[in-house]
Order: sequence, then C-alpha cells, then structure tokens
Amino acid sequence: MKILIVERDLEEIKGIEWYLKNYFMSDIEVIRMMDSSKIMADFQRIQPDVLLIEMELASFSVEQFLRKQSIPIIGVTAEPIFQQAMKAIRLKALDLFVKPIPLEQLKSTLLQVSLPRQTAVMDSPLPIETPLYSDLYLNKPDIFPLKGRGFFLIECADYDHNLMLYEWLIELPIFQNLTALPLQKRVICIAETDDFAMLLKQLRIMSQEWEKFSGDALNIAVYDGDETTLLTMYQACKKTLTQRFYKGYSHIFRSSQTLYVKRLEPLLTPEEQHLWITSLENGDLKAIKAFLYKLTHPSSYYHQDDVRIHLTSILAQIRRFMMKYHLQQQAKLEEQYRALFHFILEHPILYAIVQEFILFTQLLIEARKNMQQQQIADYTEIAVEMIERDYRNPELTLQVVANELNISANYLSNIFSKKRGIPFRKFMQQHRIQQAEKLLIETNVEIGTVAEMVGFTDSNYFTKVFREYYQLTPYRYRVQVRKTGGSKHDI
Repeated sequence: MKILIVERDLEEIKGIEWYLKNYFMSDIEVIRMMDSSKIMADFQRIQPDVLLIEMELASFSVEQFLRKQSIPIIGVTAEPIFQQAMKAIRLKALDLFVKPIPLEQLKSTLLQVSLPRQTAVMDSPLPIETPLYSDLYLNKPDIFPLKGRGFFLIECADYDHNLMLYEWLIELPIFQNLTALPLQKRVICIAETDDFAMLLKQLRIMSQEWEKFSGDALNIAVYDGDETTLLTMYQACKKTLTQRFYKGYSHIFRSSQTLYVKRLEPLLTPEEQHLWITSLENGDLKAIKAFLYKLTHPSSYYHQDDVRIHLTSILAQIRRFMMKYHLQQQAKLEEQYRALFHFILEHPILYAIVQEFILFTQLLIEARKNMQQQQIADYTEIAVEMIERDYRNPELTLQVVANELNISANYLSNIFSKKRGIPFRKFMQQHRIQQAEKLLIETNVEIGTVAEMVGFTDSNYFTKVFREYYQLTPYRYRVQVRKTGGSKHDI
C-alpha cells in the first residue's frame, strides 16, 4: 500500500511513518510531502493508494483537484472546527482525526482500504497432538524433525484472545495440516509444508483474516534455523517476538532475525533534566516530541528495561513540575499521571507509550497555562479587595499587597495593569478619591479629616490629586454640589 502524507510538521510525518511501517504492516510505502501545491503536479507520478492530508493544507484548488480523484482520503487537523469538518465531508474523507492521531483508529481506517485478501481451501482436518506438550515442558533432548514441517509461534496483541485464537486456528481452512498447542499467552503451531515461501504467504493471509475476524492483531515468529529440540525452537521464537516493543504487531518475524539492541542510560543526565524542565516551563511541545521520538527511531533499538526506566525518570521531572504548580491537586490530572506510569511499565509497544506520553504532556502544559491565567485573575481580584478594604490605611502600598500575596511587586504590577487596564497605584488613588467624594457630599467633616479618612497623610497633596479628577478643590466641589441640590452631575 502506497500512502501519501501531506503534513506541515516533519516530526509528525516521521512519527506516522514509523508507526505505519513498524506497527501496522511492513509492506507500506510512505511518500512525504510538506508542500500541498505539489499534489496536483506529482499525483499521477506517485499514484498513491491512500492520501493522509492535513486539512489546513487543502487549499481551494487542491480541494477541487482531489474531489476529481478516486482515492481514499483520511483527514488530519490541529483545529477541530466546523470549517475543517466541512472540508473533510466535501472530500468524502474516510475519517477526520484531531491531533495527536489515535493510532488504533488510524489502523482501523486503513484496514478499510487494504488490498483484497486471498482465500484458501482446507484439504484435510486439523489434528491436535497434545503429547508434544511433554516434549516441550520436559525438554525432551530428541531433535524435532522439520522436514516437511514448519514451526511457528503466534501471539495476540490482546492476551485474553488467546483461547479464541486457538479455537479459530483449528477451524481455519488455510493450512493443509496443522497442530496447535495453546499456552497461556501464545499458541505453538506446527504445519505440514515443503515450501517455506508458501508458509509465509499462508501466515500473512492468516494474520489478515484474524484481524478481520477479531479486530485484534497478531505477531508470528517462524523458526528458520537448524533442526533442534522443540523447547529450543520455542525459546528462539519467543525471543524473536520481543521485537513487538519496537515494531508493534501485524508482523511475521523469522527466528534468525535479530535486532542490534543498544544500551541506553536509564536515568536522565543533568542536561536532559534541564531540557525537560525548561521545555515544560516554556510549553515547548516540539522539543518534547523531538526528545521522545529519538527513542522510536528505526535505526536505534534500546533494551526495553532501559527505555522504561528512562521514561519513568522523565516522569520524575514531570512530577517536580506538577508539584511546583500544585497540578497534582487536580484529581483527573493526577489520575492520568498514575495511569501513564503503569502504561510505561506494562504496555508492550514503545510507540504507543510515546504517544501517550506526548498526549499527557500536552494536557499538563495546558493545565499549567490555565492555572496561570486563573492565578493572574485571582491575584488581581485579591489586590482589589485589599484596596477596597484597607484604603484608609496610609501604609497600604503595592509592596504591602505583593507581600501579602507572596509574589513580587513587579509581577503584581504587571498582571494588575494587564487585567484592570490601569496601574495599581492609579487604581488605589482613584478609589480613595471616590470615597473622599462621598464623604464631602454626605458629611460635614473638615477637608483635612476627609483626607486622613481615605488614606492621605498630606491634605495639600490630597487637594492636588482631587483637583486632577474633578477640576475643583475639595472645598469648592462640596460648595458646588450643595448649591445644585446635592447632585454632582450638575457641576
């Protein structure tokens, strides 16, 4: 299957390509394209089977062109808005995914456009030879003859489907003769065949039919070494199946296929710790993705245990970040954090772990951003309340309020101005003058006393400030208001 991916973010393209080639199936060709204007020029030359396109890149001319092509289209968008959904509908897209792309749904959608599957006819019933269990568990030293036989081990993505897989296998009309030995998490199979290439073809068909039947994926390890004991063949195939961590499911491996697995320093270096803290503080999701995608690069394979410890080491930095901003107090976020911890330790697929990690980090950054905005609003409103309550106190200043809130005076000054549109000092002065105005109108208190009652220590300075607001001295203001019948609006 040839898939054309049109996407602005090269890292996103690489991530999708890695998944399609290593997790979904091996016979997929991915063509990258970051400039949507090239679609019309190169479409006939490429002749893709499927188009995966970011909706934001589907301009009017590109959309008109694609509507004339008979090709399955899968839409992707970073903005789940009505316009993008309508564009996907006009293109008759099979699906529209919001980033980050849900891997299982992408897989299901691609299966809808898979190449036609072959069929096979069963020539003879499928016997079950349970005496082979003793050869396996007692490690019988006899060499197991492979002439005219093929030995392979099958593993479901969902171990709970193992019994169902066994019962399905013994009824499957593909192999001429099949012996199936169900274990707790896998099924050992011995098939009669003289053609190894034909066996691989049959296994490919079987894998596709199982996915169609159950919705679950398989990995199969075929023994292609020298004749040896049954246990040795089983152990070789079982070891081969550990490649699921790097390559996912829907694969057929040969036992002779080995990966060069490198050591990875499990704990983060001081530089890496700094990178994570800085990226979280700055909300730099791109840097976080780049760091995590290095673990899934197809040219580098690391020991599973090293990778899992490495990811939990990153979680320790995330925990520090959460504690700093009290994000652990958000029940849902705390629950997701703990779920991610178990996901890292237990999930069999590295790429799926990385995607969950990115998704959680994205939620964490958003939560911190929302909290910051809420804090700005809270600090500002508390400062206003303090002014309204303590304006009579001449010692009330920006620094006093900032100390009360346990933040810096500069920070309070900045957020107050942004939130209220007026500097802190000006707001407090304005509030004091408004209270003085009420006293002038409603009481006969002397001007100097009025100044003291609203927080001014210098009556002359009070008179100067009052005149700036009302263009009259406090005395003249009181006289004019009373002359007009107590209505300040008539002045």
